[in-house]
Amino acid sequence: MSFSLNKVMIMGRCTAPADVKRIEWSEMTVINFTIVTNRKFTNSKDEAVTESEFHRCTAYGNSAEILGKYLTKGKKMYVEGRLKTKKRTDATGNARQSTEIIVDNFIFLDNKAPESIEEADEEEEEIEMADEGEDTLFAREDEKESTLVYNNQIL
Repeated sequence: MSFSLNKVMIMGRCTAPADVKRIEWSEMTVINFTIVTNRKFTNSKDEAVTESEFHRCTAYGNSAEILGKYLTKGKKMYVEGRLKTKKRTDATGNARQSTEIIVDNFIFLDNKAPESIEEADEEEEEIEMADEGEDTLFAREDEKESTLVYNNQIL
């Protein structure tokens, strides 16, 4: 028996306003957005380095509608999903491929977008994950309110 797993979990900030579309023939909503994550480390010269990675994300249906309503540039969020690679041919005939995250679950981690990237870095918060039976609950350590979404339900 062969076992494989395609699961992605990231936490970062939305880089730009989301692109919401309605697929007419299926009457389904789709949203495309990008989340940036940062990795901080010290290089071989003892210099502090921050490496940013930009993740393309796509959500469908009820998730897309909720994201379209509340997702703004700079909003911090947790995204859980799977990787999907799309292959296409560009206008010059070259083969292209892109990989994106198909969103299954997400959680907004702050109430408002920060005024600047510096403010966003200052507001970095840790998330604590507690397992409760079959569902996973994510909670913030501070006492600020937060909009939480899990399995397409606003909590």
